[in-house]
Amino acid sequence: LLAQPAASTAARWWAGRVGDRRGQAGLLVPGLVLAVAGMLGVALTSTPAAVLGGALVFGAGFGILQNATLSLMYARAAGSEDVVSAIWNAAYDLGMAAGALVAGLVVVRAGYAAAFVLSALVMVPAMVVARRR
Repeated sequence: LLAQPAASTAARWWAGRVGDRRGQAGLLVPGLVLAVAGMLGVALTSTPAAVLGGALVFGAGFGILQNATLSLMYARAAGSEDVVSAIWNAAYDLGMAAGALVAGLVVVRAGYAAAFVLSALVMVPAMVVARRR
C-alpha cells in the first residue's frame, strides 16, 4: 500500500519532465510495459519480494501513464481543459470501479494471482493503440 502510490507519484513527476522535453506519446508504451510487468510481479503472491518489486514497477508504469494520457488529452483538446479533465477523471474512476468489481469476482473464483495475471493481460491490447500514436 505504500510502494505502488510512492512509485506512481515519483513516476508522474519524472514523466512530466521527460514528456515536456521529448513528447508524451513516447511514454505510452514504456508505461504500459512497466505496468504489465509490475502486475505480473505482484501475481507471484507467494514471494514477498516479487510482490513488493511488482508493486513498485506497476506504480511506476501507472504514474507514467497517468501523466502521459492526461497531458496528451490536454494537448489534443487545447482550450477545453475543463472538458478534458472531466472526461479523464470519469474514465479513471469508472475504470477503477469496473476493475475492482471484475477483480473481486475473479479472486473469489480463481484467487489473487489469477486476478493479477488477468489485470496484466487486459493491458496488453492497449500497446497496439499506443504504438500507433
